[in-house]
Amino acid sequence: MRIFISHISEEALEATALKKGIKSALPDVEVFVSSVDIELGDPWLTKILKELEEVKVILALCSPASVRNPWINFEIGSAYAKGARVVPVCYKGLNTDQLPDPLAIFQTFELKKATSFRNMVDWLSTYVGVKVAENFNPLDVMNALNKASQKETASNTTEVGIVLTHRQDQWEKNRKSVFTLPDSLPETHKDKWSFRLLEDERTFLSKDLNELSGIILAIPWHSKMSPETIHTLVEWVRSGGRMLLLGFELGDRHHNSNLSELSHHFGIDPTSGDIVGPRGNTNNEDAGFGIPKPYGEPVFFDIISNLYSLTNGLANICLRNSQTVRVDPGGKEWLYVGQNYVCTPRADSVQYNDGIMATPGINYFVTNKSAGWLPVAVEAPKGLCEKGGVIMIGTWDLLDLTQEFAGDNLILLEGILNWLSHKD
Repeated sequence: MRIFISHISEEALEATALKKGIKSALPDVEVFVSSVDIELGDPWLTKILKELEEVKVILALCSPASVRNPWINFEIGSAYAKGARVVPVCYKGLNTDQLPDPLAIFQTFELKKATSFRNMVDWLSTYVGVKVAENFNPLDVMNALNKASQKETASNTTEVGIVLTHRQDQWEKNRKSVFTLPDSLPETHKDKWSFRLLEDERTFLSKDLNELSGIILAIPWHSKMSPETIHTLVEWVRSGGRMLLLGFELGDRHHNSNLSELSHHFGIDPTSGDIVGPRGNTNNEDAGFGIPKPYGEPVFFDIISNLYSLTNGLANICLRNSQTVRVDPGGKEWLYVGQNYVCTPRADSVQYNDGIMATPGINYFVTNKSAGWLPVAVEAPKGLCEKGGVIMIGTWDLLDLTQEFAGDNLILLEGILNWLSHKD
């Protein structure tokens, strides 16, 4: 007899506690919890689908956070189609009458006290046809479940995760970048922060995610994040995590990625199709051909306000290949195009193939010299991040700069890393 516990990654510890409790009561029953029963590197989706074909009962852990996650509905739908009994288990203050469809149509248990867990075990015992262990103590199980619910949150840790799960390190081409932290920092800075490279997408679906205080997530390299990964990262931020998002010139549409699907949850819109060029002479576009793409050119951005904590005392920042970004009301714009210009591909040099914006052949760009008000770095509105926070900069290229062009980049990065580590 097999029982499957469906849960979101933020509640992996609670699912594990529930598994141990059920096993203590029904030792002859197999209980599957994906966050502990699938090793990193295993064919995750394949193994889950296989388990869903064999389960007798699927217990869906339902909290105010988990019922917003579409993955729960996928798992219960898959199991239900195979004939499994679906049982929503409400806890963390969620009541049965608050369950959304389709969860609301099933028989439900509310885990509020030890007797509630005992009732659920008695039902499971009858349904799967096994006896309850004589030494089973439901109070111990509820205490363990409550302790798991009070686990350390992201805001109480200091380790920063660097996302490489979607080939982000392919952008760098052996240059210093955030993808090689801490090695790309000066020797005097390497030991100031703790980093963890995230190379397996299953990290976002396991309890490991909640061991991080902050995440650096750059635009995927010609790949896309799954809806489950995006939803999990959104909930992680709302529970207290801090995230630095990094875009790149021309944006998602050109690179066949979907960073914007994540950033839109926080009111941030990275502009698809533009790149910021350096201040200077662009008169050659008057001939009607436009100008060459300003790829790789260092662009200095003046700090026009010291009202933002990360830029206090800084004179200028130097970036390359940056796109502009916008933020919803309530957010903060903290770095602007200024005296530089924004350019986009000339209309007759663009092709769209399967949703990808290609610029084949010789690229010429038209400039907008009146775009100084557009931001290239923003902070999301607090109301969309709840307990956490999100910052976005329009490029990942912050570090590979000679002293001549370095500006105050290292000071800015130090402030961002302190913010991500909750040391601010």
